Amino acid sequence: MEEERRQFQKEQDQKVQRKIIRVISRYETGLPDANREELSALIVKESKRYGYDPLFITALIVTESSFYNWARSRRGALGLMQLRPATALALSREAAVKWEGAPTLFNPQANIALGAYYLNKLMDRFGNLKLALEAYNHGPSRLDRILKKGYQPKDYSEKVIGRYEMFLSQPI
Repeated sequence: MEEERRQFQKEQDQKVQRKIIRVISRYETGLPDANREELSALIVKESKRYGYDPLFITALIVTESSFYNWARSRRGALGLMQLRPATALALSREAAVKWEGAPTLFNPQANIALGAYYLNKLMDRFGNLKLALEAYNHGPSRLDRILKKGYQPKDYSEKVIGRYEMFLSQPI
């Protein structure tokens, strides 16, 4: 029975990976096309580590970088999940991800591992997915200041969740 359950889960993961590959193929990643399968496997692995649907993490990556591995924001965030080097350095120590300076964020494996870890850390801090997403976008300290003023931003979280719902509705 346990073997049947594992086989079923493996088949489900493969279906989700194929769906993620289709999403990735819509974007210019800046990486060889052969990396699509590896990227989708990384997303599934890191999503499962923290209990997220891989399509949700896919939606977050699309929102952050449109899957362009070499993305740089005007605020200095880098890579697929758009992390700032100073934040990523601190996260790398906690998440046991080898840090080799800012270029680490252009390594999809490290970037996705750190991004998923960061989102999970923000979930623990804010206790609410929408707030965690807004903190991911604005930064947790800035979000705290915004919330103290009595305003709760929602544009970013609605954008990510809207993409996620769109991905869910597409056939596997």
